[in-house]
Amino acid sequence: MDSQKIGIGSVTLRIIVALFLGLVALILSSIVVASTDNTNLMHAGMFVSSLILILILSKGKISEYGFRIGENLRLKQTIIVGLIAGFIITSTTLYLPINPPPGTEDFSFIQVVILVWIFASIAEEVLSRGLVQSYLSPLRVFAFSIFGFRISLPVLFAALFFGAMHLPLLMTGLDSFSVFSIVISAFIMGIIAGYYREKTQSLIPAIIIHMLFNITGTIIGFIKDFI
Repeated sequence: MDSQKIGIGSVTLRIIVALFLGLVALILSSIVVASTDNTNLMHAGMFVSSLILILILSKGKISEYGFRIGENLRLKQTIIVGLIAGFIITSTTLYLPINPPPGTEDFSFIQVVILVWIFASIAEEVLSRGLVQSYLSPLRVFAFSIFGFRISLPVLFAALFFGAMHLPLLMTGLDSFSVFSIVISAFIMGIIAGYYREKTQSLIPAIIIHMLFNITGTIIGFIKDFI
């Protein structure tokens, strides 16, 4: 679709609807937590609510929202990029006064693997790159290049949304510098994950990148505890 054929009104409306859909999924997941008094169900509510919205929007054709294997997942490249970017970004906590978000300090290693590395990565990607970015996919004709990489409007917006998702950490008592750092890190990760989501038409690379960021973050946090 030619960008000249998409009016500014249509672009604005689709962005507003995408934001609304993302907020609905977040609100529904918060209701699940409030009604059960179990914060561990946040991602379960996020996953289910996002999937329901995707099913409604796609009329059951969820492959349009990234639920496909894809012809070229670029798994080797995805893993290398995810590991390098993950270690570079999360290692900033070794040199800057960045505190981790509360809520996982009492987790066992198995809980971290299942709830943080795996389930949180899947749920948050289904919401941000699955629901939000996919809904905006008709706007991918709007893009800019940076270091030779084409970053489209859907990728940028989904990354901004994902970063902003972490702003409520301010209400947990976490200091503003740490929250700001987490938001920026989430935004950068979102750009990388969104880029590969768009390139492969699949959520799998985005989920892998997200997992690698969470894994490297845990490793760096472990190292920080012994420095």
